[in-house]
Amino acid sequence: MEKFELQDFNKRIELNTDLENISKEICKNYDLGDFISNELITIGYEDYNFYLTTAKGKYCVKIFSKSRTGSEIENYLERIRVVANSKVNAPKPLLVNGDIHLSLNYQQNTYKICVFEFINGKNFFQLGTISNEAIIRELAKQTAMINKLDIEPEFIYDSWAIINFIEEYNKKRDYLSIEYRDEFDKLSEEFRSVNFEQLPKAFVHGDIISTNVMIDKNNKIWIIDFAVSNYLPRIIDLAVISCNMCLDKNSKENTYKNISLLLSEYNKYNELTDYELEVFEIFYKVANAMHILQTQYIIKTDGDSAENQYWLNEGKIGLSYSNGAEFQKGLRL
Repeated sequence: MEKFELQDFNKRIELNTDLENISKEICKNYDLGDFISNELITIGYEDYNFYLTTAKGKYCVKIFSKSRTGSEIENYLERIRVVANSKVNAPKPLLVNGDIHLSLNYQQNTYKICVFEFINGKNFFQLGTISNEAIIRELAKQTAMINKLDIEPEFIYDSWAIINFIEEYNKKRDYLSIEYRDEFDKLSEEFRSVNFEQLPKAFVHGDIISTNVMIDKNNKIWIIDFAVSNYLPRIIDLAVISCNMCLDKNSKENTYKNISLLLSEYNKYNELTDYELEVFEIFYKVANAMHILQTQYIIKTDGDSAENQYWLNEGKIGLSYSNGAEFQKGLRL
């Protein structure tokens, strides 16, 4: 990793020491044995995540960004406690002093930390592979399980979330390339026309995308990072999965087939309403539009990266597939 990129990550937690020093403190507090090594996870836009290898094994560490307030962190922890006690395939948090959270004071800085079990595998962003039928079926099952969890947490604002499209677009329209402005203006009006009161709400992950879906050495699917989960219309999870995990960049027909499979499988566990199916296309469009809007904004204000280009490309292709009657016919909605 280039030096300036490392500094960008370090700024998220105002790291003022070598990461090894923090890692050794984590080892001591969690009783993980001697420190061996750490490896920064360089994908994601929010917190500071890294792999920690110790004499007792390997773990995934999350240090919360300084941009998060204390209440936001507590909201996140509430979500993790519920998920950890469920049958959802999600990494379990380690306990420290009877809790899942460590507040570490080190050299006049405070680090808010969670340590999770290590999943021996890779996420789909790293793999660069397209979902097959078995993966989509399992994603539908896991998503339905998440949506059935009995939790209505306090709202967490996520700038990438579908629900915040209009607000984000109003703030960042000038950063968007001109070719998309008219289209997004119309999409904003479409989104305003949705009757959100008519949509069934549930606990939603909100970010089931390639960076947050892992497959381990035994081909088991894992859902990670519930940092932006909320109590919202459940159709949001299906739209987010569809715009990325169901996308075949080389085939519109395969993409439609994948999305159709996701919806039909999900429907076996949680029956979708007619209105959810009616507005699904709008949510799918907004999910793709968010990838275009946010990456173009980040590129112009904070610089480009391979991850930015990945999401920008995903959004452009996915949005090009959502062509009214053709989209409805392709999904047989």
